[in-house]
Amino acid sequence: MITTKEDLLKLFRKLGLNIADDVMVHSSMRSLGYVVNGAVDVIDALIMVVGLDEGTILMPAHTGQLSDPSGWSSPPLEKESIAIVKEKMNPFDLKLTPVRGRGVIAQSFLSYAGVKRSDHPLNSVSALGKRASFYTSSHSFDEPEGLDSPIGRLYENNGKVLGIGVGVTRFTAIHLAEYIADVDYLKVDNPSVLFKRENQKNIFKRIKKYPGESDRFTNILPTLRKQQLITELEFNGHVMTCLSIKPAIECIVKMLDQNPLFLIN
Repeated sequence: MITTKEDLLKLFRKLGLNIADDVMVHSSMRSLGYVVNGAVDVIDALIMVVGLDEGTILMPAHTGQLSDPSGWSSPPLEKESIAIVKEKMNPFDLKLTPVRGRGVIAQSFLSYAGVKRSDHPLNSVSALGKRASFYTSSHSFDEPEGLDSPIGRLYENNGKVLGIGVGVTRFTAIHLAEYIADVDYLKVDNPSVLFKRENQKNIFKRIKKYPGESDRFTNILPTLRKQQLITELEFNGHVMTCLSIKPAIECIVKMLDQNPLFLIN
């Protein structure tokens, strides 16, 4: 399937994106078929739909490679290699540290002129547009998807989340509901991350509240669909998804108040 920028414009508008929207974008390039100009067409279409003078595009710029290598499991490091990697790892750099595991669109987005990036060493977010600085200027180390984070500000500002070929299991915004509900499992088995280099030595620090797996986020879909809080369309055999954060998060918080384990069981 050949996909043009014009096809993407129609898709994004049909999903509910408009001029002046602020939107967090999660994406799978493969889901779009053969896009004529690759990630550039996707990003340019998003820019045209929301307008950089009126709206803002955000994308995850996570850097899992900066977590403590002693906890790596995919694949694990040999025991004798852990100390070497910990010593030689470069601390987080807003411009140079590459995105890991978020796809070619998120990585390409960082190269656009004017893109801002928050300074969290594990869960940074990039943004481009009218409120890019607003979203990225502060990012809590100990609650990276909490209210004092780009996601928290997107929630307060009635933003949206767009899934291009990926579903709610990739929506980091849903973790905000876990922080608002203050579920106990946020405080368990949390990662340590390379925090800074001091006196030529790498310093690692454990995050106080950190979300776990998101495989069970599909538990929320029946309710979101019933309450018409989510838009889902098929494109090239893949599901494209869009939701407004505030009503969705408020709905999920109510679920967690009734069952704090709803998103993990």
